[in-house]
Amino acid sequence: MPEATQPHTSRYVDKSQNYGALFEDRTLPTTQVLIVQGRYILTPSASGVMVVHVRRARERLLHDRFLKALREQAHVTQTALFPVQVPVGVEGRLTIDEHAELLKKLGFDIVPFGPDSVVVNGVPEGYSAEPGNVETLVSDLLLILSDETQALPEVMEQTLAQKFAVLGASGPQKLTSPLEAQRLLDALLQSENPEFTASGRRILSIVPADELEKRF
Repeated sequence: MPEATQPHTSRYVDKSQNYGALFEDRTLPTTQVLIVQGRYILTPSASGVMVVHVRRARERLLHDRFLKALREQAHVTQTALFPVQVPVGVEGRLTIDEHAELLKKLGFDIVPFGPDSVVVNGVPEGYSAEPGNVETLVSDLLLILSDETQALPEVMEQTLAQKFAVLGASGPQKLTSPLEAQRLLDALLQSENPEFTASGRRILSIVPADELEKRF
């Protein structure tokens, strides 16, 4: 199993089965975090280098957050600097109205405006609140909400959490600083399953030192 560094020391610790317990309340030195093209995080491990896929890491964190919001009604909404009015058509307005409680649970602050528009006052933490991105977000929300599924409630929660997580992680945000990368890495390693997204795609991988040696 992969290994990782203890905070603020150069000594390594063994990697356990439980990533969350191992890294709970711990941080890695930001000097040991490297961002590659805003898409990957590289950090040393005892056996080589850990590589983290940024978008998939965000997807995992958003999935966990949305699933908790659906089950425990715990969410965080970030208020848009300027409310954004979005035309959605009459049918779109009805769809938004029908799922208003669900959207509120997930952290969306969307209110009706006239017969065929809505105003977005806030979005879940992790989503972009920029006007152009909000319009695309609402369009994607309507596609998700219009997907009729007669599944069991537990399956519906998982499905919705996964869809909203993919939607949030697909935004244009890129990592801009080692501190931001560090926070993302810390949060990921506290997840119950930091290695894979809900759809089974790999999030992190360890490149062993002997593989690195082969390149030289």
